[in-house]
Formats: sequence, C-alpha cells, structure tokens
Amino acid sequence: MTDTFSAPLWACLLIGGKSSRMGQPKHLLPLAGGRVWLQRAAALLRSRVTGLVLAGAGEIPASLAALPHLKDAAGGQGPLTGIVAAFRHQPEASWLVLACDMPRVTAAAIDWLLAARRPGDWAIMPRLAANARPEPLFAWYGPECRPLFQERLARGKMCLHELAAHPSIRSPLVPAALCDNWSNINTPEELAALNHELAEAGEEP
Repeated sequence: MTDTFSAPLWACLLIGGKSSRMGQPKHLLPLAGGRVWLQRAAALLRSRVTGLVLAGAGEIPASLAALPHLKDAAGGQGPLTGIVAAFRHQPEASWLVLACDMPRVTAAAIDWLLAARRPGDWAIMPRLAANARPEPLFAWYGPECRPLFQERLARGKMCLHELAAHPSIRSPLVPAALCDNWSNINTPEELAALNHELAEAGEEP
C-alpha cells in the first residue's frame, strides 16, 4: 500500500447533508462576489491537491460540472458513505476531507492540517481543545484508512470520531487562531452573523 507522503493527495468535498435547519443546500450558500461556498472551497483546495471530487447528492454549479461527482456508497448514511466513495474512486490516494458546512475554512488552515502530517501517520483528525472530540470532517486520511472506513460501513458504524482511538491516527491541537475554521454553519441566523462578521472585517466569507 502507498504510504503517507508518496500517495497522491486528493480532496473530497462532502455535499450530501439534508440542510434541514438551513432551509437550503449548504454547499450553495451565497458568498460575496456572486460565488457560492462550494466554488470558494474548490478554489482553495485545487492548488494543493492532485485531484478534487464532490461526494453526495445535490446540485452542482456549472463552473464545477467537470469535477467527478460521486454517489455516496450504499449501505449506510452520513459522511462515512461519501468518504468510502472517495476511497473507491482513488484507492491509493490520501484524502483531504472537507464538509459543506464549514465556510470559514481558509488556506492557512488547510496548510496547517497538511503540515501536521508525520511519517507513519494514517490520519490527522485534529482537536479544537485537549478534551474535545476529534474533528473528522475537516481532516486528512492516508490510504491506510481505506479498510478502516470500509469495515465501519460494513458493520453499520457511521460515527467517525471513534477512529481517533487508532494508534496510528493523531489528533493534534488546532492553533487558537485557526479554530474558527472548523466551525459549522447550520442555520440562517448563523449564516447572517458570519456574513456580518466578515463584512465588518472587510473579508470575503
């Protein structure tokens, strides 16, 4: 099996959530300049990876129509099915996985996550605090994780944070200045607050 650093690095954007509280697909949340979250995330990732895929059901902007759009793996639900689909698409790749409800993600956070990898690591599932659960949906997974995900799907174990108990999976602490990158946006009120915050700071969401 290909190891941590020789494996080609791919990225998977997970877009399969129901977005019931938001009332609209989160990957299509409107951002400044006429773009949507998915377009912004894809632009951040493209320069850092060999390939980029979208996993899950949902409408895709015309500008991203050329990207591989993977159906979730059968036999389960939730993010695990999208990650399994990604590993089946490129079994020897390592994967940078990003969920569709984290529009604060920045290039600095992506670069920190990738720089946190060490020889022998199977995955990096960071923590925002020492006593916090690991973050599985803005994380990096090496090709060694493929059978772990497939086994969880086969056993119907959809929860991902439990993987952090594996001795070859590390959960370093995210620097305080980057913790907001892992925050979820789930409601219109949270989205409005985010846009107001970024507008005051003169930043694009």
